[in-house]
Amino acid sequence: MNKRESALASARALLAGTQGALFDFNGTLSLDEDLVGELYAHAARDLCSIDLGWEEYEERFVGISDLEICRALAQGDEALASRVLDHMCAAYIQEIRQRPRIPASHVKVVRDLVASGVKVAVVTGTMRRLLEPALEASGLASLVEATVCCDDVAAGKPDPEGFLRGAELLGVSPSRTVVFEDSHAGIGAARAAGMECILVGPLADSAPEGTHPVGELKALTS
Repeated sequence: MNKRESALASARALLAGTQGALFDFNGTLSLDEDLVGELYAHAARDLCSIDLGWEEYEERFVGISDLEICRALAQGDEALASRVLDHMCAAYIQEIRQRPRIPASHVKVVRDLVASGVKVAVVTGTMRRLLEPALEASGLASLVEATVCCDDVAAGKPDPEGFLRGAELLGVSPSRTVVFEDSHAGIGAARAAGMECILVGPLADSAPEGTHPVGELKALTS
């Protein structure tokens, strides 16, 4: 058994004994981090006269809440930050209507967890007005018991507030809750909340110690 197969077996064993599962959204449930980065680059250029390349976006903003990203791009100008957010939200909703970013295999992972008795929530740094249309379009809205968005917390990841709130809404103990994440900020939040973390996405190739790097979320369906 190679390292990835071992991590996958470990993640499956972990899920077999859990009561709650908290999913990050962008880059985890929804394969849209490239889209989000592109839309923020457009907003930064058109509204802030800032050239935001992918490498800078990935280094500075992946895992950070939409509110924090907009404030950073606006450099403290709250009115401008609001315009950046509105610009990004309108463009994102239009894009996902034309090209949904939540794969059927990811919906199946959630459906299988719910069928096994695990309670599921989404805990994300995105705005509720972006999350809810995507969940409805994918069919996940009827499977997810609770959502925690950046609108709902005082501090975003890596602060554990969102994950702790998610577990509270599900009525499960943090120690019996598993987090699905794709970012350093998310891993930090899971650790601070006392929760195990299943890691997906590119970061799984150089997974921090103590995580369960499965690579692609769809691997849990096979």
